[in-house]
Amino acid sequence: MALALNKRYLQYFYEPVAESFEDGFWQAIKQKRLVFQRCKNCKEFLHPPRPMCYKCHSYDLEWVESTGKGKIYSWVVFTREVHPLYRVPFEVVLVDMEEKGVRFISNMAEGKPEDLHFGMPVEVVFMPINDEWSLPWFRPVK
Repeated sequence: MALALNKRYLQYFYEPVAESFEDGFWQAIKQKRLVFQRCKNCKEFLHPPRPMCYKCHSYDLEWVESTGKGKIYSWVVFTREVHPLYRVPFEVVLVDMEEKGVRFISNMAEGKPEDLHFGMPVEVVFMPINDEWSLPWFRPVK
């Protein structure tokens, strides 16, 4: 079962609080695009966003659009309620993105927990949370 939200609690969804170096990521999410930071100097992808490249210490960073595709690296299935917004069971997945070195944590928008497996190809989809926000979740590649 993919993550199902309890609509009654969506009114309590709040806008993410971002540091200045994360603004590009959240602005792209509002536009239903997934972007990652990349160092212009050494070409290393950086996620989560940060003010400086961890590899070469350059501050010259850019936002690069993701292909939105990856493979499941790991996952967990929640069978007990952790918050009234999230209906159980639901999955949290760690996706090894096509962008080298980027792993992204999110939820599954489609599928069943028993179908998840290591290396399973997935792609990003944007699930509406409210009129302003849609968040990146994943579905199996068809």
